Amino acid sequence: MRHNTGGGTGRTRWAVGALAAMAAMSLAACGTGSGHAAAQGTSLKSLLRMKPRPSEVRLLSGQPPHLTALQFETPEDGWAGGQGVILATRDGGRSWRPQYLGGGNVSGFSILSRIVAFAATSVGLLGTNDGQTWKRISAQPLWQVQFLTPTQGYGLGEAAGTSYPSSFSLLTTTDGGQVWHKIQIGPVEQACFFAGGVGLAVPTTPYFGGGLTVRRTTDGGQTWSTVLRVPAAHAANLACTGDGGAWLVAAGGAGMSQESYSVFRSGDQGATWTAALAVSTAGAGPAPGDTKGAAIGPGSSPGPIAVLSRKQAAMTGLCEACTGSGIAMVETTSDGGGHWRKTPALPPVSAPDVLALAALTPKDMWLLFNVGSGQSEIASTTDGGAAWRILYTAPRTLPPFSLTYASPEVAFGFGTSAYSLRVERSDDGGRTWRTVGRLPKGTNPYNYSPIAAVGTRDLYVVASGVLLASNDGGRHWRVVRKDISGNVHGLKFTTPQAGCYSVIGAGRSRQDFETRDGGKTWRKAALQGVPAAICAVAGGHPALANEAAGLIRRLTGPTGNAAVPPDYLSFAGTTASSIWLAFSNDPVSRLYILSASRPPAVTAWPDHEINPAALVPFGDREAYLLTTDGRLLRTTDQGRTWTQQP
Repeated sequence: MRHNTGGGTGRTRWAVGALAAMAAMSLAACGTGSGHAAAQGTSLKSLLRMKPRPSEVRLLSGQPPHLTALQFETPEDGWAGGQGVILATRDGGRSWRPQYLGGGNVSGFSILSRIVAFAATSVGLLGTNDGQTWKRISAQPLWQVQFLTPTQGYGLGEAAGTSYPSSFSLLTTTDGGQVWHKIQIGPVEQACFFAGGVGLAVPTTPYFGGGLTVRRTTDGGQTWSTVLRVPAAHAANLACTGDGGAWLVAAGGAGMSQESYSVFRSGDQGATWTAALAVSTAGAGPAPGDTKGAAIGPGSSPGPIAVLSRKQAAMTGLCEACTGSGIAMVETTSDGGGHWRKTPALPPVSAPDVLALAALTPKDMWLLFNVGSGQSEIASTTDGGAAWRILYTAPRTLPPFSLTYASPEVAFGFGTSAYSLRVERSDDGGRTWRTVGRLPKGTNPYNYSPIAAVGTRDLYVVASGVLLASNDGGRHWRVVRKDISGNVHGLKFTTPQAGCYSVIGAGRSRQDFETRDGGKTWRKAALQGVPAAICAVAGGHPALANEAAGLIRRLTGPTGNAAVPPDYLSFAGTTASSIWLAFSNDPVSRLYILSASRPPAVTAWPDHEINPAALVPFGDREAYLLTTDGRLLRTTDQGRTWTQQP
């Protein structure tokens, strides 16, 4: 089971539905609010109890730039998954078409045939029994899934009570994924199973490099025994094959853009293990575990592994410091790791972010990698890696760094790292971009990616401790404040005169500053501990801003000097006279819309259906939602309906 931190075509619609009461939050713990809600006859207490209206999301069948999972069943048939999408190919990867558009990030597949397959997502298990139409089988969030038959399967779900980044609960199902039961072993990093109740698991270690153990069960998880110990390592990958093979990638120390690693292999369902590959580096130290007799692996850091049988596997190695010849290479074995075939480096890409390796034979392989700014490419080889060709490049719809929307069509952002001072503008909602100006030399806009726009001409940027302003759409810039110290955590202007920014200093202490004259003078903001977007509204509508602050406190607790937004406040989008607050929490996620001229509204927030990157309102009824996979959604009815913009 691998952890890759990765129906029908045309327009797809689905409803979030009515949500239950917000049981996880105490509504009686805080005081009442004041301001516009009370003036409209709706107290803060009543607002919190309002039943959210259901939201509907309408997506187009475009292909997103960012994919996270890849697997093939035949040389022609394969699937790729990403944020809210599953793509299918029937020509070996040369062309792809959407089969699923919906919620959650697809992080892994389990394919049983050309027509029967499962997909693990952050919003539940998806499945297809016709190879074309995907349906949601259960709401159990899964990071990886492995099915041995159409009914018997195993998965990695969220582990409660731990903050370890690769810690999961080991789950099992006997009804095709409708109901899942926890296997009593505690949090695990990786797991995989064979037929007959034989399985392997790597329990979570308290920290990376603390050493890993592989545990084995022969009774479906009722009892476990330790079969392998690897000191100073954590499990990067563990996979089982149908003929009793098991392969483990154990990552060791890290340093100087390097990470030592070892690959261990078993041919008897994990009962015994031998070292198959080892990579020791000057920056990351020795390969973890007993690797005597193991061959030297590819690269200077581990990438994905593809296992075919107890004897056949392909291992990807990465070299973050390599230039010119490429940063990724693949080695293959057909004799259980006794001999490895080295291949030339893959075509150079701009970032060493290899996400998935799929293989049907040691010669037929596909590689999914990120070429920068979240844009994916898929390459293939038919000769074991001697030659690779790019089959598919996902369209890029966003600039690679910070951006802001000034209107539904006009957006501003920064260029690539090589052109960090360029100011780019889009006049078609972010689909195409052109350079309109440059920031002053010596500034660096990558502290927080803070850029704010008021209309299409007035722009503000915090860069290298100075606040810059432009009144001609980014062509020319002037310094309006040059004594900013600390980490700028937020920047927002609601009018050309009214704005706020937040600074996080030593010990996470925080201060909020406001201006009412376009940045000429600044003072400590009257409203502290709220997102800069709400602080900026306070200049024109203090009661409205205080109402929003009270709502945040009631739902998230006091923020004190901690950085905001609070844990459950996903986004705070504002105009001069309206505030949109998107809260994410189990079992309820809600969108609150507060206005100086209308009664408040509460809508089900579709955070489990789409992964948002920004919320940009225009008034109290219309807003734009930018997703992390490059989709732009629009609502004109206070969030009841979100429609993807073409």
